[in-house]
Amino acid sequence: MRLFGVSVVRNEADVIEPFVRHNLSLLDELTIVDHASIDATPGILSRLADERLPLRLIREDSTGFFQAEWLTALAREAFLCDGADFVLPIDADEFIKAESRSAIEEELSDLPADAHAVVRWLTYVPESFDGGRAFGPSYLRWRLKDERQRAYKCVIGRSFAQRGAQYIVSGNHLVDDPTREKPPLHIRLRAGKLALAHCPVRSAEQLERKVRLGYPAHQATEPANDRQAHHWRALYEGIALGEQLTPARLREIACHYGLPREQWWPADAVELIEDPVPLASTGHYVRPQAR
Repeated sequence: MRLFGVSVVRNEADVIEPFVRHNLSLLDELTIVDHASIDATPGILSRLADERLPLRLIREDSTGFFQAEWLTALAREAFLCDGADFVLPIDADEFIKAESRSAIEEELSDLPADAHAVVRWLTYVPESFDGGRAFGPSYLRWRLKDERQRAYKCVIGRSFAQRGAQYIVSGNHLVDDPTREKPPLHIRLRAGKLALAHCPVRSAEQLERKVRLGYPAHQATEPANDRQAHHWRALYEGIALGEQLTPARLREIACHYGLPREQWWPADAVELIEDPVPLASTGHYVRPQAR
């Protein structure tokens, strides 16, 4: 079985190297579109490619954030040109969570030939939001006990290559087909076998940069429906008004990432469980514990 990853990244210098190394420990190849990064991201990616990792780099300098279009094309290319059996669209703040490569293959091997899959999107809250620390295990140790969003991300099957109308929906949550009344079949995989660990809030500098650049880039695509970026809009407006991203505020945002503001709880009311994701070859899983 050949597993490929496709990703669009922008100014992710704080996390890009562990993202690449960890996910390539479970994938056969990873293609990354660098969307106009102006920090150290391009240099880090170039150095990783020089190590002869199975890493393909593409530079994209357009103003708009056309993630769905770019990844749809790359996924189709992976199937048609590179012999991929499955393609995982993943963001730079997402880490494949699985016991092993064989566990992933076992979970995917029983999928119907015309189906795609979806995996749980698990939100992790760092132990600290100190931007001076290197990204490491403390960022992927504690996650939300209850995911009130219950979001999923897609894993694309080979039938995608034969169905030219299918495309990856913005955000990588599923595959759709405008020629049919309903989206194609998606099989929900067991979270204990395969999931994505998501760490979207890591420091004040990282979050502010993401919001200041990301929300205008999203708006430049002139989306017909802006609901999927409502949390970015609220953060963008707050930062524009001078809101201070204190550690307490960052923890609150991390605990409610993606939820409308009216659904937020006090941060100390949000329960976390210990469910660490070993980065690359570090450590082993332990039984989740209540916090």
